[in-house]
Amino acid sequence: MSFTRAATTILTGFLVLQLLSSCGILKLTTPTRRQYTKVKKYPKDKPFVYTNEIKVVNNKLSKDSLTLLEDGLETQLDDSMRLTVKQSWIVLKRLEQPAAFDTTYANQSARNMEIYLQTMGYFNGKVSVDTVLDSIFRNNPDRLQKRVATKFTVNTGPVFRIDSIALIPNDSNRFQINPIRELTIQHNSQSYLRKGMPFSEELISLEMNRLIELYRNNGYYNMTRDAIYADVDTVFLALLDPTLGFDPIRQFEVFQEAQERRKNPLINVYIRTKPNLKDSIFRQYYNRNIVVYPEFKGGEIVDSVRYIDSARNNITVRFQEGKFKPAFIRRNLRLRTDSLFSSLKVNQTADELNKLNVWQVIRIQPKIAVDDSSSIDYDLFLIPYKRFTFSTNVESVFNQVQSALATAGNLVGFGVNFGLQDRNIAKQGIQMNNSVRAGIELGLPPINSGLQATELTFSNSLTSPRIPSWLFTRKSRRWLNRKTFLTSSVSFIDRNINQNGLFALTTVSSTFGWQFQTPRNAIWRLSPVNIEYVKLYDISQSFQEQLNSNVFLRNSFNQGFVLGNINANFTKRFQNKKKLNHASAFRINFEESGALFGRLKKVIPLFDKELFEYVKTDAEYKYQIYRPGTAQERWIFRGAIGAGYLYDNDTSSMPFFKQFAGGGPNSMRAWPLRSIGPGASVADIRTGRNQFFSRSGDMMLEANVEYRYDILSIWPNTLILRGALFTDIGNVWNFRNKSNIGNDTVVFKLKNLYRDMSVSVGTGFRLDFVGLFLIRVDIGYRLKNPAYPYVDVNDGWRVPKVSMSNLFGRSDANRNWRYENINISLGIGYPFQW
Repeated sequence: MSFTRAATTILTGFLVLQLLSSCGILKLTTPTRRQYTKVKKYPKDKPFVYTNEIKVVNNKLSKDSLTLLEDGLETQLDDSMRLTVKQSWIVLKRLEQPAAFDTTYANQSARNMEIYLQTMGYFNGKVSVDTVLDSIFRNNPDRLQKRVATKFTVNTGPVFRIDSIALIPNDSNRFQINPIRELTIQHNSQSYLRKGMPFSEELISLEMNRLIELYRNNGYYNMTRDAIYADVDTVFLALLDPTLGFDPIRQFEVFQEAQERRKNPLINVYIRTKPNLKDSIFRQYYNRNIVVYPEFKGGEIVDSVRYIDSARNNITVRFQEGKFKPAFIRRNLRLRTDSLFSSLKVNQTADELNKLNVWQVIRIQPKIAVDDSSSIDYDLFLIPYKRFTFSTNVESVFNQVQSALATAGNLVGFGVNFGLQDRNIAKQGIQMNNSVRAGIELGLPPINSGLQATELTFSNSLTSPRIPSWLFTRKSRRWLNRKTFLTSSVSFIDRNINQNGLFALTTVSSTFGWQFQTPRNAIWRLSPVNIEYVKLYDISQSFQEQLNSNVFLRNSFNQGFVLGNINANFTKRFQNKKKLNHASAFRINFEESGALFGRLKKVIPLFDKELFEYVKTDAEYKYQIYRPGTAQERWIFRGAIGAGYLYDNDTSSMPFFKQFAGGGPNSMRAWPLRSIGPGASVADIRTGRNQFFSRSGDMMLEANVEYRYDILSIWPNTLILRGALFTDIGNVWNFRNKSNIGNDTVVFKLKNLYRDMSVSVGTGFRLDFVGLFLIRVDIGYRLKNPAYPYVDVNDGWRVPKVSMSNLFGRSDANRNWRYENINISLGIGYPFQW
């Protein structure tokens, strides 16, 4: 059985079960009968807990809010009311060791739920309990089961909404509170609390955490969560006005308002400091002395070791061997002396030192100065890595080549890899990684015995933990994760030794630039120099014939020279403060080649013959919504757009290796990689099992929606089977040039956008080895195929005729149906990584 048929067989079975499960078809509604396929270790001759149903009575809640509330209420079940359900094969559920039913525990669960309702702003909520007892297998005493179905009816009542908010009010007239009150007012715009929002203790907790973080980042070292508390009030103060009885009109208005507040109750929120706090809680602390031990060995008593001190601006670096320059260490400290204490700066310092990859252990210890009660001193203990790391490995492979492209028979290859890392060049944390790979390939008799190929590759990367502030801005000194990088590689492959092979190939690449992260967590990567050069030469006659006849092979060995001065990448993530389970990310990339060096074509022959001149940009936006309380159940939305233009040559499109490609496990999953587009061009005819595709374009539009959820916990917290339902929409196109004049099927035109868009749906299965890696299998079904001849009918919309013979048949017609309608892709990790 071929891979496609075998995979289709397995996935179709899983798909049926998955759809039945996700659509609720297999969910039984009878309270006590056949909720589970089996009940194990239940109490004999005693009623036991079989099901718990929670019914929320509130028609004003959205679906998401209702699900969130039900999930929260379920957590309030008493331990003796909880059920342990084991699931296998997606739909088979087994109830294990149910507890004996006791009305005491059911009533306690109801009380717990009422308390939980209050934390969510439903202060008038009530919960009632109803039970149904049913006996199963009555005629068989050994199998008799007394099942109890419990139903909790939750009448939430109206939710209380926030009316007025007072953060750190000084109603006790304590002068110590005034500074933090002013600080709070300055940052009120960042508050999680807004008038009219539904009240919840979670929001109050978030707001209190925000305030503590604000204070500790502005010098209040001793301020902790224990120093503040939340006070809420539902009293309508106007009713308590003693003069209300003397003004009938005012009395009528107040009573009317009180009646309205019963329908739409309001609550006042106050976050106050606790009384009788020590004065040190309200004291602002300043950083004074910072002592760094960059060669700390761990476990040693610093007072018993002789150090060489280097002090500047109250920052002292204490050495034993002088492995690091003091300026390098000071430059990477976010902490500054004579500035207010900030827990954010402490965390940033630890993060920056860790990213330098120079120290394996970083410990920062702030402490109140002994001789100054308003100052903070720091000790930084840094345990370094070994400076040099050397690695080597040997590999071998045997390949019995059967491809028609091969000119050799049985091949055996040997390769050796050497790596050398230096973590601390010039004592400034400058890191260099060098790797060398050498390999040979031998042919075994009777075909072309002897040496067939050689390979030699050298790669180098140099990274310095700083960027030139004179080139950017003075504020760049506050940026995080600053790096200047230079990467280079050169590769020589000779597969035409003794003129009886294929070709020789030289590849050279080099990139120079900077990377940094701004205070608002925007990540930039800028490369003023980007070089890519591919040279194919010493081509044998047989290989030249293969290039002439095979488009994919010819494009794969596309030669040319890329020399760019502008290569920029920007990435930023956003967190929705109002909806904490919503997040988004945006990325944009721009690159060019030849804008400057293309002007030298007349001077440098290499530029004139082989330099590509183009501009290219692409952008991607991702948005996710996850279900609170679950780790993996979430919606993923993605949109991507990109375009490139080759402006020095109006007879061809962008170079193949710089074009956009659709299909594959991370794009349009109902199509194999490079098999879609450009536009509505003619579809490739199926030629065999190992078919190659070479479709790409100068422009790309794509949109994806995916719903992810858990299916089965095979090994809790270790191995989990997850599922997904998805739809993909998009295509690639070319821009108009002399090579495609008169061929509107491949050229992007707005009037043809609907015709050219492809649409697919599908499902996926992900085997998650938690914390290690994830293996993904996606199966996509094509609903709209823009390729000719399909687009001639109904703009390409077509519902695949699914039948057993089409899915599993071995005839050419069945194989053609699978080739034209479905695709199975294998991937590692999630698509559209966050």
